[in-house]
Amino acid sequence: MLLELNIRDFAIIESLSIGFGPGLNIFTGSTGAGKSIIMDALALVLGDRASGDLIREGSVEAQVEALFDISGVRGSGLDDILIEAGFPASDELLIKRVVQRAGRNRIYINGSLSTLVTLTEIGRRLIDIYGQSEHQSLARSDEHVEVLDSFGGLLEKRARMASAYRETAEARRELEKLVEDAKGGRERKEFLSFQLNELSAAGLKPGEEEELKGLRERLQSVGKLREATGFAERAIYSESGSVTERLGAVARSLKDVSSLDERLKEAAARVEASLIELEDAGAFFRDYASSIEADPDALEAASERLDLIGRLKKKYGGSVGEMLLKKEALEKELGLLENTDLRQAELESRFNAAHSRAAEIAGELSAGRLAAAKGLKARIEEELTNLGMKGALFEVLVEEDRGHDGGPRLTEKGSDKVSFHIAANKGEGLKPLAKVASGGELSRIMLAIKSVISSGRVPTMVFDEIDTGVSGGMAQVVGLKLKEVSRANQVLCITHLPQVAAFADRHFAVSKETTGERTVTRVREVTGDSRVDEISSMLGGLKVTETTKKHALELIQAAGKLARSGKALKQS
Repeated sequence: MLLELNIRDFAIIESLSIGFGPGLNIFTGSTGAGKSIIMDALALVLGDRASGDLIREGSVEAQVEALFDISGVRGSGLDDILIEAGFPASDELLIKRVVQRAGRNRIYINGSLSTLVTLTEIGRRLIDIYGQSEHQSLARSDEHVEVLDSFGGLLEKRARMASAYRETAEARRELEKLVEDAKGGRERKEFLSFQLNELSAAGLKPGEEEELKGLRERLQSVGKLREATGFAERAIYSESGSVTERLGAVARSLKDVSSLDERLKEAAARVEASLIELEDAGAFFRDYASSIEADPDALEAASERLDLIGRLKKKYGGSVGEMLLKKEALEKELGLLENTDLRQAELESRFNAAHSRAAEIAGELSAGRLAAAKGLKARIEEELTNLGMKGALFEVLVEEDRGHDGGPRLTEKGSDKVSFHIAANKGEGLKPLAKVASGGELSRIMLAIKSVISSGRVPTMVFDEIDTGVSGGMAQVVGLKLKEVSRANQVLCITHLPQVAAFADRHFAVSKETTGERTVTRVREVTGDSRVDEISSMLGGLKVTETTKKHALELIQAAGKLARSGKALKQS
């Protein structure tokens, strides 16, 4: 739902802030006051083409900012778009568009820079603007199947269709990959076998390379190790004046006197223990120095083994661990190749079963759509008659979509192409909905459709020019229809008709003022007596009288009564 729209230096708007509410939000005002400019600003912030001509005279840039409550459309695909674009999902969404004369146009989503592509995808899920074709979801044929399936109660079957289609597509992908791989199966198998034999013959073990490197380094340093341990043994144990000889003298001296003072006993014991440890260390160094010998054969073997591992690493991976994983992968792939025929038969059986299920559900969907199309046609033609388009013809075409092989082309939505066509006036030929030229006619057609399918995936609808060619009692019908639709969706509507304005939940009066040499657009929400005066001026022109005020109040009261009763008005 649109919560707030802020506009600055856009066309003849200097600065404007509008707070919206749920239900029916009506804009009224004289021709040229700037009502459509507000809708242009809204279209811009949803992704419309930007131009320097939009900037107010004397300003360097225009800014439009829109705040939305998107808690009601979570799960509609909007979250996925936001997350993919790097915007954390939340219950509010702030979009800002900046247009500069120098040509630098910027888009911000929740305060971060974004792209026009992302903005357009988001805008399509927030607002439908009827009267500007690029923002009309129902003018896009891909939305028509959604309307028909919703009307026909086919959404659960659609979900089953989507599941069956995904299973079919997955089986097809696996089968195609298997067949493609099998084309070079013999050569591939020979190549994989060679690699596996090479890795198996190497007999690699986890941690082996590190152990070999340590062994090679020790074998290369035998002289250094013997010299260091020999020196340690002599210094600690065997030479005259060694550490143990001197420490032994200390231990004996302390032993003689420790009985004289209890405080010396613990320190003397530690010296004795240190002497024992040093004697053990000296003995170890003596044995180590005498036992260590150069082993050229072992050194050569370790070096050759490391060279082999190095060559294999260049071919198969950066470590022994990675090569072991590669070996497992080779074994698995070879196993699959050896069982290709069996696997192919299994996949073909799985694909055929999934395709049969999908085709069966698609057939059920087609039958359901053909039946629902008749009911939808009748309901919408009835609504069009009520909206002053007597004689208009509406058709729902359900056609089988065929693939290159001439058979039905299955998708997640079934095998049908659904499109809405209309002849807005008696004697005209049917045309695709998107080809309807009149903005007023298109708005009423969309209103008729929304009257039949009140809820939708787009939470806010904007109706521009909806009252073109409408007057009198028919205007009251249009107002009531808007009111009915606004119970399930937020509706914004520009109208020149007091009968329509009388149904507003929020009523905004748009005016144009001249200050000095500048003209600016003003918007104020009217309530109570101010609202009666606004509708009165719509009835009586510039002159507001007690008679027009009385008539305006009667219109508001009648609209409230009709809205509460929920009964559609009948027109001859």
